Amino acid sequence: MRLGVDVGGTTVKVGFIDNYEIVDRLVVETKKETLFDDVFVAVKEYATKKNYKIDGIGVGLPGHVVGTVIDRLPNVGISNLDVKPIANKYFPGVFVACTNDANAAALGELLADDDKKASAYMITLGTGVGGGLVIDGKVRDGSHSNCGEIGHMFVDYVHNYKCSCGLNGCLETVASATGIVRVANQYQHEFKTTLEGEITSAKAVIDAAKAGDPLGLFVLDVVADSLGRSISIIELAVDVDTFYIGGGVSNAGDILINRIADYYKRYAHYAVKDINIKRAKLGNDAGMLGAAYLW
Repeated sequence: MRLGVDVGGTTVKVGFIDNYEIVDRLVVETKKETLFDDVFVAVKEYATKKNYKIDGIGVGLPGHVVGTVIDRLPNVGISNLDVKPIANKYFPGVFVACTNDANAAALGELLADDDKKASAYMITLGTGVGGGLVIDGKVRDGSHSNCGEIGHMFVDYVHNYKCSCGLNGCLETVASATGIVRVANQYQHEFKTTLEGEITSAKAVIDAAKAGDPLGLFVLDVVADSLGRSISIIELAVDVDTFYIGGGVSNAGDILINRIADYYKRYAHYAVKDINIKRAKLGNDAGMLGAAYLW
């Protein structure tokens, strides 16, 4: 049985996986100082109770990781830590693999599709914008284990907002949940809108767009334009079959996905116009499933 671990800030989701199916789950509450010990102690106890034999462990991490060594998890507060010896302390000799959580989610979404050996790119739209690349059924981390950090592509030369990374005009300054709020507040007084006062929620903007609100529709158009442009650039570099759009912002559904696809076709090279752009379907399960098949 394979173990897929999806690390979050305060909780860690663990999937017990066999033949591409999550057959059991465990959620572990953790502390930063003892996060991985907390996880593997809980998993060991649960696996023993259920008589599960663990053949390998895959871990999706919200930050930069090289091999099994965490460089930095900024939202968790962990850096310079090797996960493998901690896992092997509880599961001696078991294979351990790690990757960025967006990479794991990309692989998970592909494994849930019909062709598990195809190529795909996952874009996650949450507080920031992340990405993950899968080629021929294998995660590609890149030479610096930084493949997929597309949130920091320079695409928005119109607003040129300052990004948390120190650059300006990054994709996530307009296409993330925080970006949606930023754009909505800037243009609020230029539209007749039901969104009153300071706008603090991307969901409120998305819900307004679904109801036909002019400001909400304008903001989603800015998001879709930026993403369509970005995907057209990425596709020329990696030439995958499918782009999955996930994360909380993707809950906007067809009103956003269809707009992204329309802008993509406007910007795409003729040879790659007919790719699939669709909403990710696994939600929180994608990271667990993908992590379990990193080897």
